[in-house]
Amino acid sequence: MGTLPKRRALAYSTIFGDWLRVTAADDDKLMTITPAMREGSGMLVFSCQNPCQYFDAVIAEQHAVTFTAGLDIGGYRSVVAIYSTFLQRAYDQVTHDVAIQNLPVLFAVDRGGVVGVDGRTHQGAFDLSYLRCIPNMVIMTPNDENEFRLMLYTGYHY
Repeated sequence: MGTLPKRRALAYSTIFGDWLRVTAADDDKLMTITPAMREGSGMLVFSCQNPCQYFDAVIAEQHAVTFTAGLDIGGYRSVVAIYSTFLQRAYDQVTHDVAIQNLPVLFAVDRGGVVGVDGRTHQGAFDLSYLRCIPNMVIMTPNDENEFRLMLYTGYHY
């Protein structure tokens, strides 16, 4: 008897993009922000299908975080897709503009931990340590595809 071929795991960026499309279909308050990480974070299709719910802050991480705080204060629900190593640039904004105000921003931190193919500038080696000390911050790290989907849902509705 032959064995069935193993199913290839979906990339987390693919799961994230699919989740955004499904969630936005029922929620016009969902706004997404990324500092030039559209393709890498799996947001390409979403950005084309939902241009009024997608903002690219180019390579301005601090602006992306402060902008998302403003959106949430205005009644929207923001999801920021950002690489871990670049989120470090917006540390003060995460703390002062989002966390201290206890805003419900969902940070989808991509490339957390050690990621081989992107090189040393994209390693998120410090993300857990620098985010743990921020007040009103819940940190979740998925083990597999299903946990990732559940965490996105939970994080968005938390």
